[in-house]
Amino acid sequence: MRDHPDPWAPLRLRSGAILRNRFVLAPMTTNASNPDGSVTDDELSYLARRGATEFGAAITSCAYIHEDGRAWQGIGATGAEHLTSLTAVARAMRGTGGLGILQIYDGGRIAIPDLVGPAGIRGPSAVPSLRPDATVPRELAGDEIPELLEAFGRAAALGVAAGFDGIEIHGANHYLIHQFFSPRANRRTDRWGGGLDERMRFPLAVARTVRAAIGREITLGFRVTPFESEPGGYTLDDAAHLAHRLAEDVDYVHISMDDFRRNSPQPEDRDWTKPRAAVESRNPIPAIAAAVGGRSAVVASGGIRTLDDAEDAMAAGADLVAVGRAALIDPEWVDKVKSGAHHSIRTQLPADHDEIAAALTIPPRMVRYLLSRPGWIPRAGQDVRS
Repeated sequence: MRDHPDPWAPLRLRSGAILRNRFVLAPMTTNASNPDGSVTDDELSYLARRGATEFGAAITSCAYIHEDGRAWQGIGATGAEHLTSLTAVARAMRGTGGLGILQIYDGGRIAIPDLVGPAGIRGPSAVPSLRPDATVPRELAGDEIPELLEAFGRAAALGVAAGFDGIEIHGANHYLIHQFFSPRANRRTDRWGGGLDERMRFPLAVARTVRAAIGREITLGFRVTPFESEPGGYTLDDAAHLAHRLAEDVDYVHISMDDFRRNSPQPEDRDWTKPRAAVESRNPIPAIAAAVGGRSAVVASGGIRTLDDAEDAMAAGADLVAVGRAALIDPEWVDKVKSGAHHSIRTQLPADHDEIAAALTIPPRMVRYLLSRPGWIPRAGQDVRS
């Protein structure tokens, strides 16, 4: 028998917050906010339906902390002009008693040119992403970095004022914080770039800044991509070292993956000329759990569709599991799992666009965004990405 926590047992975080169970609604891009960064009624309905279920916590889609860091049309958290919107989001997310957590980010070099200001796309270095037709960013000036740290702190304080129980720093998925940590994206020669310790400086500074802004009684999480697959990218050992340091300030570390079972190749000697498939492979969950050493909770995400999946992730070392696509497909997923009504769980989106929006309370613009990524989410009559 697998040894894992009871998925329905409460969990007390170091902040003092108590999650009623181990299931978390994962942050998911809606691409459906107003141009000024305020939430739309469609988004509130989407959030409220899922917030009314039995998730222990719910995390928002990421809110931008700076106008020049918008990577999609989402909610903003740049100043007082967004307080009313964020208050409405917090109210919808908290629903029936789960924790409401605001995720904050800056897109850095993968921000959308049409959404940013006249200063244009910027990043740690003038190195474009690997995306097709990627913009070459301008390198952030040294005096801009403290300003960004202040923006993260300001956004976090705004979230607390809006009524959120916690803040999650988005340090994953190739956004700005990830870029500073990546040797592929960060070629700086000042104190913010270079070796591992220097590349960790910005992520750790964001965590310290946000913690100072919100205090110790507000939950703070940090989302991290556990490895980069491309040659020259950072390794699981690097990410584990970052997690070890983050545990000084954060209440949980959220591992961002598309499949929680996916292993990471680890080149022991950092010889990037060797095929990565030929080196040792490890799963990130136990590695990150060992690195934080019980000081912070560990959240696993990616491909959790069933109770068995959740228990497997917890058996690997996770304290909490984040459920994303399954809760898109069936907004009552967690309630059905809790009641044992597994047979009634919807496992794919309807084929019809309008039915997806109406039956599942998903904003129409979010539906279009989801359907622009074939195979990412199961849909009637279509093949699904493994």
